[in-house]
Amino acid sequence: ASKEFFSVAPMMAHTNRHYHYFFRLLSSRSHLYTEMIPAAQIVAFKDDDERIEELLRINPSVSPSHVTLQLGGNDADILAQASRIGASWGYNAINLNCGCPSNAVSGRCGGASLMKEPERVARLVDAMYEAIPPDVDLSVKHRLSTADALTYDAKWDREQNDDDAFRSCLEFAQAVTKSGAVKKLQIHARLALLGDDLATNSTLWVPQNSKGGEEEQTRIKIDHKREQYKALKYARSATIKNRSVPPLRPNVIHRIADALPHVDLVTNGGIGSLQEIPGRLSRPGNEQDWQKENNNVIGAMVGRAVINHPCSFSTVDELWGINEHSPKTRREVLETFAEYCAEEEERLGHWKQSMRETLRRRLVAVPFALFWGEDGNNAYQRRIRKLAGRPQRHSASSILKAALAEVPISVQEKPVSEYSLYEAGETYHHYNARSGPLQRSIL
Repeated sequence: ASKEFFSVAPMMAHTNRHYHYFFRLLSSRSHLYTEMIPAAQIVAFKDDDERIEELLRINPSVSPSHVTLQLGGNDADILAQASRIGASWGYNAINLNCGCPSNAVSGRCGGASLMKEPERVARLVDAMYEAIPPDVDLSVKHRLSTADALTYDAKWDREQNDDDAFRSCLEFAQAVTKSGAVKKLQIHARLALLGDDLATNSTLWVPQNSKGGEEEQTRIKIDHKREQYKALKYARSATIKNRSVPPLRPNVIHRIADALPHVDLVTNGGIGSLQEIPGRLSRPGNEQDWQKENNNVIGAMVGRAVINHPCSFSTVDELWGINEHSPKTRREVLETFAEYCAEEEERLGHWKQSMRETLRRRLVAVPFALFWGEDGNNAYQRRIRKLAGRPQRHSASSILKAALAEVPISVQEKPVSEYSLYEAGETYHHYNARSGPLQRSIL
C-alpha cells in the first residue's frame, strides 16, 4: 500500500462503499475507511451471504489496498473473528475504533471508553493480529485522552499546556504498540468527553416483579418515540461538542512521534482544507518536515471538511506527486456516479421495496455537496432533498439527473479542481444540529 499522506476519516452514514466509489472519481490515491462496523455484526452475519456482502463488499473499481476496514467492539474473540472475515473479503488494512465518544458506542464499553483500559486494548489488538495474515496492516484510531463530560471544565483545560495530554496519550500509545502488532496510529488531537454532560432524572417506569402493594412503583405513561427522539437529539449534540469543545492540541502528535519513532502516526482533527495539511504534518517552525523521509507523522486524516466540500480535496493526489492535467468536470463526475447508482439498483433489484428505497436515499446523499459554493447549488440540493423524500417514485440516477438540470451549464462544465473556499459559502442554520447526509454542512 502507498503511504497514507491523506485519508478520509470513517464517518457513520457517510463513508460507505458508495462514497468510496464517488471519491475515487476525485482522487485515485486517497486512503478510505469504512464506517465503523460492529465486529459482532460481522460475526453474526458470517453465514448469511447476502448480508455479509452488503457489510464488507469492496467495489471492484476501488483498490482494496487503499480501503481500511474499521471495527468496533471490546471482545477479543469477536474482534479476532471479524478481522479474519474482513481479511478474507480483500481488506489489507484493519483498524480498531478507540476514538468514538458517542454514547451509543462508548456507553457499551467500546470506542473512546477503551482508552481508559490500555492493557485491555493491547490484548484486543494482539488477538486481532494473530487472526489476520501477515500482509494485513493493523492500526488503532484514538484520541489524546478521555474526560468525564459532567465534570469537564473547558475553560480550565484551554488554559493548560500540552503536558498532561501528552503523558496520557503516550501511555495509551505505548501500551497498544508494545507487542509490535500495531505499527500505525490515527490520533484525533482532542480528548474525548464521555458520558452525560447534564444530570438526568429519569421517570421511566420499569416493570417490577411485585404483584402490587405499597412497594410497587407508580406507573407513568411514556411516549417512547418522543424519548427515543430526545435521546437521538442529545447524542447528536454530544457528538458535535466532542468536535469543538475540547481544545485541539496537534503538537502533542509530534511529541508522540519523537517518543515512538518506530510507529507511523496520522494526525486527525480540525483540518478544514487541503492547504492546511503540510502545516499539520510539520513541527512548529519547520514547514518542510512533512517531506522528510524520517518524519513518522506520515499523513493527515480529514472528515467533515471532505464531506462538506469534496471538490476542495480533488487535487489531493498531488501529495503523492501526481498531477492530473485534464481534471474531470462536475457534470462528468455526477453522470458517472449516476451510472453507478443505476448499476447498484439493478444488482440489488431483488431487495424488497423498503430496502430499495433506503438504498436510493443513501446513494443520492453521496454527491449532495458536489456543487458547494457554485451557482445553482441551492436549487440542486433542494431538488435532491425533495425527490429523495419520494424514493418509491424515483430511481437514484433519475433524482441526480433531475437535480443536475437545476445547475447552469457553465457550472456543470467547471473542473472539480476549481472551487470556492469553504468559508465563503452559506449554511442552513436550521440543520446545524443534525448529522444526516442530506444537509448543508456537517458540524
